[in-house]
Amino acid sequence: MAARPTRPVPLTADADLIAAFEVLGQKWTGIILHTLATRPARYGELSAAIARISTKMLADRLRELIETGLVTHDQLPPGPATYTLTADGRALLPALEQIRCWSRHRTRTPRHSPGKATPVPAHPLPEATYARTVLGSGPGLALAHGAGSSIDNTYGPILEGLAAHHTVVGVDYPGSGDTPRATAPLSLDDLADQLVAGAVAEGLETFAVSGYSLGGPVAIRAAARHPERVTALVLTATFPYRDNRLALALPVWRKLAESDDPELLAEYLTMMALGADALEAMPDEQLRQAVGFTAAGVAAGTPEQAELAPRADVRDDLPGIQAPTLVISTTQDRFTSTRLHRRLADTIPRAQLVELPTGHLPMVERPDEWRRLITDFLGRNGG
Repeated sequence: MAARPTRPVPLTADADLIAAFEVLGQKWTGIILHTLATRPARYGELSAAIARISTKMLADRLRELIETGLVTHDQLPPGPATYTLTADGRALLPALEQIRCWSRHRTRTPRHSPGKATPVPAHPLPEATYARTVLGSGPGLALAHGAGSSIDNTYGPILEGLAAHHTVVGVDYPGSGDTPRATAPLSLDDLADQLVAGAVAEGLETFAVSGYSLGGPVAIRAAARHPERVTALVLTATFPYRDNRLALALPVWRKLAESDDPELLAEYLTMMALGADALEAMPDEQLRQAVGFTAAGVAAGTPEQAELAPRADVRDDLPGIQAPTLVISTTQDRFTSTRLHRRLADTIPRAQLVELPTGHLPMVERPDEWRRLITDFLGRNGG
């Protein structure tokens, strides 16, 4: 008598795995959990560590992980809030480590033709639409100027010296140089992306970035969003966030820029921007000439740029900066204090701090020394 064929065992999806993958099956979730295994981290640190994730995706995934009880979000004064794994979150780490080991073993032998991998951009670049200045040859150097100014006014006295050693690409913000004035509030991310896009459009794959005043946060955000591009940072007379001095000074500057009195604005800027030594050394006639020169150089986009400055906060970006960094502290600065300069140097990994005895205008007071600090540092750090 022939044996009856056995009935196949019914297939059943495991309910526990379904519940687990409703959480872990979301893109980037496992990566976030594994990254937090090392220590609690701020949002900006996570964004820098997981370079390919968008800011919206990271925010969405963190919110979901908090809702499912795998991560907590704690404010630890005086610093920004940090994300920390819960006990349930840490219980997943052995499984994530097994997956990581499986992936390493699986990809040890290339499945495609060998060759050097093309770096994946941390953030997609927009079309380069801002006006730019291009000079020189050699390693790339992108320049980010200060608020209310332009590449020519910020770096003009040292441009030729920089271009003697580098391919210099300076990008003018909306309302500066030949870039049309903005019709909406400026975004630090947009300025940073346009800075990088401008350099790339001029044929630079990688490059150092020099940021002065508001250009400092722009340069830092560029290095945080595009770490595969930025090889070194030089930050001069700048700030990571708005302190109380800037909270008082910037609104006055903006209101004067919006008024119909350019001379009054120029008098304020001359008083605030020049260091005490340079200011007191000027005879009356030279002082009036300085005020007139300042009034003539005020950018049309000053109100929008001055409005952005107090909103620029890159504290979360600083610990994740990978590029060698030089912080140039202008020790007689009435706009950006030496406390802010030191905060940058203390928080960016392995950053160097040097002092320059000027006010907020090293290009006016000590241009040759400023240029030498930039080129010497870049020469030592491959820029």
